[in-house]
Amino acid sequence: MSDRDRCASVQHEQRIVQALQAVSEPTPAKVRKALNSLGYIDERIHGLQQDSRATPFYLDLRESGGRLCEAGLAAGEETYVTVCTAPATGGFAVD
Repeated sequence: MSDRDRCASVQHEQRIVQALQAVSEPTPAKVRKALNSLGYIDERIHGLQQDSRATPFYLDLRESGGRLCEAGLAAGEETYVTVCTAPATGGFAVD
């Protein structure tokens, strides 16, 4: 992963966590809506599935040959987001 991707990941993580911690009952629909409100389009949001009282997700943030993605779990105050590496080419295969 490039230095640019590593730097960008921190900014993405902070704003995503802040937005998702405010989501009560983090269902896939509510998580998608929160991510959309931050400017993430549906084509970049993957893996939304209800898991008990939390919703895991992946964001494909590849740009200009980068491989940045974020993996997260929307779970109210326990929400977390961490950097991951997307495939270099092709689609994002997590759905």
